[in-house]
Amino acid sequence: MDVKNTQMLILVVGFLDLLGASLIIPLIILQVKSQGISPLLSGLISSVYGILQLATSPIVGRWSDIWGRRPVMLVCLLATAISYIILGASQSILVMVLGRVVAGIFKHSQTIARALLADITPEKEHSLMFGRFNAASSMGFIIGPMLGGHLSEVEHGFFWVCLIGASFFILDFVLCWFYLPEIENVKKESTPKTEAENLGGFFTFVKEINWDIFGEIFMIRFLLSFSALVYRSNFSLLIDQNFGASPKIIGYLISFQGIISALAGFSTGAVSRYYGNSKQELFHSSVLLTTSLFLLTVAPSLTLLLLCLVPLCVGSAVIRVSTTSLIVSSCDPLQIGSVTGFSQSITSISRMMTPLIAGITQEISVYGPGLTGTFSAGVGAVLACILSRRTPKVKEE
Repeated sequence: MDVKNTQMLILVVGFLDLLGASLIIPLIILQVKSQGISPLLSGLISSVYGILQLATSPIVGRWSDIWGRRPVMLVCLLATAISYIILGASQSILVMVLGRVVAGIFKHSQTIARALLADITPEKEHSLMFGRFNAASSMGFIIGPMLGGHLSEVEHGFFWVCLIGASFFILDFVLCWFYLPEIENVKKESTPKTEAENLGGFFTFVKEINWDIFGEIFMIRFLLSFSALVYRSNFSLLIDQNFGASPKIIGYLISFQGIISALAGFSTGAVSRYYGNSKQELFHSSVLLTTSLFLLTVAPSLTLLLLCLVPLCVGSAVIRVSTTSLIVSSCDPLQIGSVTGFSQSITSISRMMTPLIAGITQEISVYGPGLTGTFSAGVGAVLACILSRRTPKVKEE
């Protein structure tokens, strides 16, 4: 299979991956609560997945650096499919937790897919391909929740949703088994296996990261992802309290954001070609994110809020691509998996923190999460400005 066909395969894998994962998003919390447990315990169970993703993402990424992308991708896809089957067949809360634990450990196909794209794509085309991958994944995220919601209304709906979700991961497994080649530039013998076989190796990965190069990029990524997530965690309540919008209207607004994000993902390649400088692109998109978050928070009408969602989604899409491009272009080819995995862990930290922070600030004011997100994005924009004016540091050999 040539490079173009492999790239297309990875885009299909990304689409099916988030299509399968997003099927259960509207249902998982309701299913957990249906077991009669307290809201606090329900929240803790929901956090299991994120906590395990945070801990295992750089480890699985490193495994792919050592043993190759293809075998690790196959293991992750098959294990994720099994986790969904366990979840769908569960009749007790303990079995449900087991299913989420398996998914939390092995659901890293998106991270490995990005590493594969970095392996086979020339550096000047990284932004284009990462943007297309994000767009393809976003399209799966648009379809999945709506499909899951309809399927949940049939008898034993949660079981069928989980089974169909598992089938998408099995389809990805079959496609990768037959058509995904092993990438020759991943040097399996370059790093001792014992280093990755020990889960305590997570701390070794952190020590090995060149923080002079990546520290500032990781901090910017955290601040900008946190800013968008903390606003979106309060989105439904803000719309309901400020404009009296029905759940149906709120659902349309959420789907609208997914559509804009997908379209923006396809255009990020053209944006990157226009800039020709990922740091400058990151700075300007972070300013756009900061401005849109502030306007969304104080929007006096639903029409203005709808208009401001467009720059929010565009800015977020460009930020994801520009930060990924900066990380990959600054990274030793033998460490792409582990470094991109650690980068995903940073987003996981944001995702774990935002519900708590949004809840606390929401107690003060309905505008609290939006203003908190605006402040976080503003700090990220300042750091991005400083980074854009700094002379690039040379990667260590």
